[in-house]
Amino acid sequence: MGETESSMTVVSLLRLPVRAGSEDALVQAFATLEIFGHSARSGGFVGGRLLRPREGGPFVVIAEWESDDAYRGWLENPVRKELAAHIEPLLTGVVEAGQLFEDG
Repeated sequence: MGETESSMTVVSLLRLPVRAGSEDALVQAFATLEIFGHSARSGGFVGGRLLRPREGGPFVVIAEWESDDAYRGWLENPVRKELAAHIEPLLTGVVEAGQLFEDG
């Protein structure tokens, strides 16, 4: 059975510019704050990963969602804003909105 448009998921890619020396704190905050657990409770979250760069640069968050609407629902979730307030002191620069991708 092939993929149909209604069963395709979308993948969000978010780059987090981490303040020098705060790398371990960001990894710990993601776990302690249960960010992916909150994402799942928001609805439409399939799974995600926090990727730490090996040679400097921003961390990357890759998450899979059932639909664009599910991702937008997470962006608008007040819980997300509360979690972001805990993480923002660990970041530097502007965090751009996540970019969405689909299977090619």
